[in-house]
Amino acid sequence: MMKFAVHATLAIAALAFAGCVSDDTAWVKDDTPRTETEQALAECKYQAEAATIGIGANDHPKTWGEAIGDGIGDAVIQVMDEDELVKSCMRDKGFRR
Repeated sequence: MMKFAVHATLAIAALAFAGCVSDDTAWVKDDTPRTETEQALAECKYQAEAATIGIGANDHPKTWGEAIGDGIGDAVIQVMDEDELVKSCMRDKGFRR
């Protein structure tokens, strides 16, 4: 039971941290219409998701509590990695915040 409490606490902390990772500051590029910016952002998000989809795929937790903790931890890592990939992609396309 104690392990479950530890995993639950870590899961809650991970979710709170994941909520802080996302940054919705607008991307801009000189003379670029909003629709093109949104299209570029959508492409970058799609590519980032495709690149990180396998995070945690090879995990084999032994208990239910470990599975929950690992799943949440993997999701946090995936969100952080996706965020960095999107930033890099948008900068490569010439956008800035």
